[in-house]
Amino acid sequence: MPVSSPLLLAVPLVVYLPPAALLAWHDGTSHRLPNRWVAGLTGGVGLALAVLAPLVPSLRPALSSAAIIAMALGAGAILLGLLAPSLLGMGDAKTVPVVVLMSAALGGEVLLAGPLAGMLLAGVLGGVVLFATRRSGARFAVGPVPLAVPFLGSLGAPMVAAALGTA
Repeated sequence: MPVSSPLLLAVPLVVYLPPAALLAWHDGTSHRLPNRWVAGLTGGVGLALAVLAPLVPSLRPALSSAAIIAMALGAGAILLGLLAPSLLGMGDAKTVPVVVLMSAALGGEVLLAGPLAGMLLAGVLGGVVLFATRRSGARFAVGPVPLAVPFLGSLGAPMVAAALGTA
């Protein structure tokens, strides 16, 4: 993490988690991530981090970098969703900016560990769905997996730090 700040740690728990959990539940039941809900999550996290930057000046460079990374990867995900909807649904593509913003704000190790853990979890869930349904074309809601990435990344960050020699 860039700096151990209780205020920074409050953002994923207080601002990100409640709407992300609601979005994950909704996607699991309806296979949809409503634009308004995703926009609310993105706006809430963006606003919380924008308010946090002046309060904790040592976080400003990391939060600025997180915003730039989130915009770049988010634009790429939305473009991929538009060009190849069979590879990435638009609902999942729209969640990428806020997921990357939250992960990157928590630190580089979280940003690296989160997608790795998310891909592993999505693969396991896909295997379970294939095994349970015995159909290769079975579909399941993937949205809860990327929404969990900042938390999965927080769990895996110490392993990434050890692997990079930054622990």
